[in-house]
Amino acid sequence: MTNDRETKKSSMGGDEREHRRLAMTLAAVLFLGTFQLGEGELKGDYSKLSGIIIPGFASTQLRAWSILDCPYSPLDFNPLDLVWLDTTKLLSAVNCWLKCMLLDPYNQTDHPECKSRPDSGLSAITELDPGYITGPLSSVWKEWVKWCIEFGIEANAIIAAPYDWRLSPSMLEERDLYFYKLKQTFETALKLRGGPSIVFAHSLGNNVFRYFLEWLKLEIAPKQYIQWLDDHIYAFFAVGAPLLGSTETVKGMLSGNTFGLPVSEGTARLMFNSFGSSLWMMPFSKYCRADAMYLKHFSGGIRKGPNAYQCEQKEFQSNYSGFSTNIINIEIPSTRGKALE
Repeated sequence: MTNDRETKKSSMGGDEREHRRLAMTLAAVLFLGTFQLGEGELKGDYSKLSGIIIPGFASTQLRAWSILDCPYSPLDFNPLDLVWLDTTKLLSAVNCWLKCMLLDPYNQTDHPECKSRPDSGLSAITELDPGYITGPLSSVWKEWVKWCIEFGIEANAIIAAPYDWRLSPSMLEERDLYFYKLKQTFETALKLRGGPSIVFAHSLGNNVFRYFLEWLKLEIAPKQYIQWLDDHIYAFFAVGAPLLGSTETVKGMLSGNTFGLPVSEGTARLMFNSFGSSLWMMPFSKYCRADAMYLKHFSGGIRKGPNAYQCEQKEFQSNYSGFSTNIINIEIPSTRGKALE
C-alpha cells in the first residue's frame, strides 16, 4: 500500500514538473527569441505565436443537455449541470449519473433519458470538479495555465480545444464537426495573433491531433497541405502520448478502471466499454490495421459494412503481438445483433 502511494505521489510530481516545463517552453518561445521555420527565419514578431491545448482522455468537463429527474435523490440533472465530473451527484444518484455518461456501444448515441456534451473554453480543461476539496484533486491544466500567466503570456495566446473524449474519431466529426472546428481554431489563431500555433497534446489528445492531420489531407488540396501546416502549426509537444496504445486501456476494458471514483470496477468497466474512444487507445500490432474510415468522405457517409480490425497472417504466426490475441478474443459490437470477428 505504501509503495502504491509513493508511486502515485511520484507520478503526480512528474506531471507537475512536465506541466511546468511546457509552460516554460511556451514562455521561452514567445519571449526569449524569434522562431524559425525550417532553415529560414520566419519574419515577424515572435510574440505572435499561440498555444493550442488538446486535452487527453477524461480531461474535459461534460455537461448535461437534458432534464433528468432522479428518484430517491434530492439532486436532479438540469441543462448545463456538470456530469463529468460532479462527485456529489455521483455519490447521491449514481444510476442517474451513469445514464448521462453511458453511450450506446452500437452507434455511440446518448442514453434516451440524458445526453451530455463537452464544455468549452479553458475552464473546461483546468479543473474537472471545481471546489475547495475536489478542485485540487481534479486539476488537469490549471497549474499550467497559472504558470503561463505568471510568465506574462497574453490571454488570447492560450486556446483550449476540448472535445467529447468518449467518442471515436469518426463520430467526433460526424456529430460535433470537431476536426472542422479545430481547423477553424488554427486559422482564427493565425488571424488573431499573426503567427502559427504551438500544439500541446496530452494522452488521447495526441491521437486526436494525429487523426486531424490525416483528416486534413482530405479536406484541402494536396499541394496546399504542407503549406497549411507551415502557416498554422509551429511545433507539436506530445505529453504522455499513447502512440503504441495504453496498458490502462486493457485494464479498463477487461476488469475496469475506476479513476479513483467511488464506483465499482464492474460499473467502471461497463461505462468504459460503451465509449468508442476506448478502442482508440488499445495496444496494437504492426501487422494489424483498422478499416480506412476516410473513405466515408467520398461515399456520402454511407457505411457499406461493419467496421473491422484486420490482421495479416504474420500476426498469428509470429511470437510478436501488440495484444494477446492468442489468449483472449474480444468481440466488438458494431451493428445490433452482430459482432466483429
